[in-house]
Amino acid sequence: MDGELLTGGGLNQVFRVGDAVRRPAGPWAPRVHELLRRLAPLGIAPVPLGLDAEHELLSYLPGDVGHVPPPGDKTLIESALLLRRLHDATAPLVGELNGWQFAAREPVEVVLHGDFAPYNIVFEDGMPVGVFDWDGAHPGPRWWDVSWALIQFVLALPDDRERRTRLFCETYGIEYVAEHVLIRLDDMIQTIRKHPAFVLQRAERHDDYYLGLIKYVQANRA
Repeated sequence: MDGELLTGGGLNQVFRVGDAVRRPAGPWAPRVHELLRRLAPLGIAPVPLGLDAEHELLSYLPGDVGHVPPPGDKTLIESALLLRRLHDATAPLVGELNGWQFAAREPVEVVLHGDFAPYNIVFEDGMPVGVFDWDGAHPGPRWWDVSWALIQFVLALPDDRERRTRLFCETYGIEYVAEHVLIRLDDMIQTIRKHPAFVLQRAERHDDYYLGLIKYVQANRA
């Protein structure tokens, strides 16, 4: 396939072709494209440019992909604000859209991104400016995305976890619930062990990493 292979993805081969991104499209792509068209005025998500039976074409988001959480409270605050902004923008859409890759999770409050993490965010000067890879979008509770963000932005770093957790949650405007984080971690462990696409993750024993985080959260519930 012509174009520049973009690195960082763990499940799909994604190519940049000019100012567009060409990537495999699942059966849920029409629903995701409808969501992205609704989000287009925000300027922080790809814009759909085309779709056929096998591939989708999306606008390219310039910036640096964050494979690990950039350091600093300002980045953490801006990431929490970005997630809240996305959630608030999708709240009116939960009753209009269906056909997602994953079934809705109760209580339905917003359309979730499903994998809000540094590796799906582009940064400029350390600040988040856009979110991509919306394949996992589906209706659900805000805490589902917030818990995963805490796992990836806070627990991924060894230091100052309690304060940074409080900072993220207070900025977003949600209560921290340890049980929610444990549910999210267990869901990822089961996905790694059972999903046919997670071959590399199983081979590299990523589930052991998340099991370690479960032990940490259980030991620091307060």
